Amino acid sequence: MSKIEDEVCEEIQARAERGLNKYGVTMERGDLNTREWLQHLLEELLDAAVYVKRLQKEYDELVEGLEQVQGLLETLQSRLPEDE
Repeated sequence: MSKIEDEVCEEIQARAERGLNKYGVTMERGDLNTREWLQHLLEELLDAAVYVKRLQKEYDELVEGLEQVQGLLETLQSRLPEDE
């Protein structure tokens, strides 16, 4: 496995431990039916979609800012005297 996969495995284990401490159950719990598991999954995916949208907006703002800086640099460079 790569370091990335190792890190993901560590995060999964840490998350499972936090869940056990917080809720007192593991993913092997038997009190939820398939429909309830699907509802949990849907809620997690909806949260993920919100995170993606937020990050897309942040990325777009960063790109726009960089483009403005690049435009300013080009303007400044065009105003500098040329080397003789």
